[in-house]
Amino acid sequence: MKEKGLLLLLSVPILMSLFFLCTFFCMRLELKGEAEMTVLYQEEFQDPGAVGTILGKEVEVTVHGKVDTSQIGTYELVYEMRNRIGMVRKKTRKVTVTSEEEPTITLKGDSTYYVDLNSEYIEPGYVAYDVEQQDITDQVIVRGMVNPKQFGIYVLKYEVRDKSGNEAVVKRKVIVKDRELPTLTLKGYEAVTIYTDETYEEPGFVATDNLDGDLTNHVIVKDNIEQKPGVYQVKYQVTDSSGNTVKKTRDVYVISHLNYKEEYEEEENQTKGWWSDNKLNHKRPLGGNYGESLDEYKAYYLGEDKKVIYLTFDEGSNETYLKEIVDVLNKNQVKATFFLCQNYMASHASLIRDMVNQGHSIGNHTHRHKSMPSLATRETIDEYVKEIKDVENLYQTITGQKMDKIYREPKGEWSKRSLKIVSDLGYSTYFWSADHYDFGDDVSKEETLERLLKRYHNGAIYLLHPKNKGNYEALEDFIKTMKEKGYQFGLVKDIKSNKNQG
Repeated sequence: MKEKGLLLLLSVPILMSLFFLCTFFCMRLELKGEAEMTVLYQEEFQDPGAVGTILGKEVEVTVHGKVDTSQIGTYELVYEMRNRIGMVRKKTRKVTVTSEEEPTITLKGDSTYYVDLNSEYIEPGYVAYDVEQQDITDQVIVRGMVNPKQFGIYVLKYEVRDKSGNEAVVKRKVIVKDRELPTLTLKGYEAVTIYTDETYEEPGFVATDNLDGDLTNHVIVKDNIEQKPGVYQVKYQVTDSSGNTVKKTRDVYVISHLNYKEEYEEEENQTKGWWSDNKLNHKRPLGGNYGESLDEYKAYYLGEDKKVIYLTFDEGSNETYLKEIVDVLNKNQVKATFFLCQNYMASHASLIRDMVNQGHSIGNHTHRHKSMPSLATRETIDEYVKEIKDVENLYQTITGQKMDKIYREPKGEWSKRSLKIVSDLGYSTYFWSADHYDFGDDVSKEETLERLLKRYHNGAIYLLHPKNKGNYEALEDFIKTMKEKGYQFGLVKDIKSNKNQG
């Protein structure tokens, strides 16, 4: 009996274990669909669900977890069933929310970016976002390089990959460019004068480049010059290996000969030096007893007997205080007349334009500042005309305006014949009635001012030279003093009367 009891006691746990095992294995839980699923971002997820059975009878299945299709990622759904005695069976489904849409990369700056040769390339930057508008800029990989010491075209690739494995690629073209223009220098003047029976001879030019060196042989020259009166242009163009182009133009004035008139021979050609006898007590001076000759050929040395002063400056040298003098004049609202030679005008074109725009008057002082009576001959008449015309034409080239027909004899040297010739060219000649020794070494401000104030009179035409520092330094005090005395300042071109005797 004891043995039977012991056997019974031992068999009970075994039987119970067999019962539970049988019950558990009779529990079946099956997923509908795949255990791993994919759903697109922001699309609706349809859960296929699961089926649970015990001994062939379907029972309730509970789902734990949620799939949020507004957030890319991997989610787990846990399906669970229980029997009456609390035994549990589970199954898991993985659902991946993904996107097929590429992320975006936006380049800062231009997609074609220029870098100056031998400068530094600084990345303009970029931003990247995935489909959820999450900033993924820090995941961007930049491939490629730029060598700013070597001109050429470089391509940088910007790559980024999002959580869904979608890749975006954009490119930036970086052009290392030599943007420094070549230099094109015209020899001679930017305006030349020839006669109708002359052939234009090119004065020449030089072209250089920072990388290419000498480009003179690469200059393209075109012209439309004809041997008849008119204004023509010679056009120059040079392009370096980087595509930088420079253009320049030279104006060519073709003129007819001034016929040397027999009547010129009738006029005296003895060279005279202009002078006027300074009078005391600010009386108007006589012009060297040349009044009749001056009146005949529109030559002046004195304005009307009114409280007006005419400031004139003769310039033939590049060593000058002219710009400073112009600044003083502008500051004090005074206009003046400047008789300039070709060389100064050619090398100070910008200043000349400014002076004209400010209301100052530019007069003709010839090309080379030669004594003009020496050219007033049958054999040299063409040279005489060119001395005048070269300046006139250059002025028009610089300013785009025709030059006022006002003229001053270089060195103050003249003859009746030279006055007649320049008058035939349409010019009036202007000498002076007040001057002081200012064309040598600099005279002090104090000495200059004393001399200027001693020489004033009604209608005075002052001769001054901008190269003298004393003239510049004394000018403002002189202007203020004369204004206090009731004087105004005018331009010689406005002098209407040719009655020069004082």
